[in-house]
Amino acid sequence: MAQATDTFTVFVTRHAEKADQPKDPELSQLGQQRALNLAMILQHVPLQTIYTTPYRRTQQTAEPTATQHQVTLMTYAAGGAEQLVQMVLQQQQNTLVVGHSNTVPNLVRLFGGSAPELTEQDYGDLFVLHFVNGTVTTTRLSIPAYLPAALGQ
Repeated sequence: MAQATDTFTVFVTRHAEKADQPKDPELSQLGQQRALNLAMILQHVPLQTIYTTPYRRTQQTAEPTATQHQVTLMTYAAGGAEQLVQMVLQQQQNTLVVGHSNTVPNLVRLFGGSAPELTEQDYGDLFVLHFVNGTVTTTRLSIPAYLPAALGQ
């Protein structure tokens, strides 16, 4: 197990914009761009672990980052936040967690950070939880989502 003086960072975000599909939707074009932007933001972070729920929208949000870092996506149950947080805190590794609007705030709080409630329209929030000597600092960033004008958006 890692020493108490170790530092590590956990990144928690909601999946990017989803397509208008009734069951297990994929990402929309805008969501795909936001997923690429997430990978760009995290390109210099030495990520060791990436967790997503078993849904396509969370996995597709994390895929560009996982590919870039050559990390295999690990799946957690959306209702298993407590178990996931305990595991990540024990591992003390730089980790990305992709969840949903109704799970991200709770995940951040379980890690010891602070986060407002998110609505179904909130996309692009990236909560950075930096752990140093057992103390957590929360930073809230925004992942931009730009589409080329050629896509008509």
